Amino acid sequence: MTKKLPEELRELAISLRREGKTYREIAGSLGVSISTCSLWLHDVPAPERPGYHQERVAAMWESRWAPYHTAREQARLQRKLTAAGQIRALTDRELIIAGALIYWCEGAKDKVYRRSEKVNFINSDPAVITLFMRFLRAVGVSEERLRVRVHIHETADVEAAKRYWAGIADVPVDKFQKTILKRHNPKTVRKNLTEDYRGCLQVLVLQSAELYQRIEGWAYACMLGEEGAEAFFRERSERMLGRLARPRPPSPPAK
Repeated sequence: MTKKLPEELRELAISLRREGKTYREIAGSLGVSISTCSLWLHDVPAPERPGYHQERVAAMWESRWAPYHTAREQARLQRKLTAAGQIRALTDRELIIAGALIYWCEGAKDKVYRRSEKVNFINSDPAVITLFMRFLRAVGVSEERLRVRVHIHETADVEAAKRYWAGIADVPVDKFQKTILKRHNPKTVRKNLTEDYRGCLQVLVLQSAELYQRIEGWAYACMLGEEGAEAFFRERSERMLGRLARPRPPSPPAK
């Protein structure tokens, strides 16, 4: 048993550990097992070994891998630039296609069981907001029908965020509606509260039922083709009419 080993041997093991020796080196020197060393030395901190300082290790790692990471980043950048060069300026038709699809991915949608045909879009990506605002103006939405507001964490700089989004959306700050603040929860570990955190921008369009219906038509035609979209809409309309035809349950008698 470990407790029967000579105390002198244990003290020698502690001394070797403080000199920076590993468990394997100590076990080999003293003729004991590594598990015995672990029992003796679990509370003895290992000093830094000469020549293995963290800074030196980091420098060695960087010198070895930096050329590789640089080459990968250059290749990544070139692929993105090449792809961007293939797009050119969007035509009005292409802008409508892109706008309808991003709305269908990110915007609020009408349901058979909950009718809500209005354009309501929220996103944190400034490029997505830029495209969506271009889309709205391309389909004839006037500035008077636009309503925008910021959704942001209460610990952030709200006024700076409003100025930022005003520049992105090309809407004056004084036209913004009341900001929606997200309350702070100490238990939540948030990783997006950096200096460039600006929350999300919500874009609503007043009197937008007809525009919503057009967006839905454009989006489904892109996804399913004209015939597929027609079949989808007819089936959905029949389901809606079927729900309307169902008799409603009688109201409970008044007490």
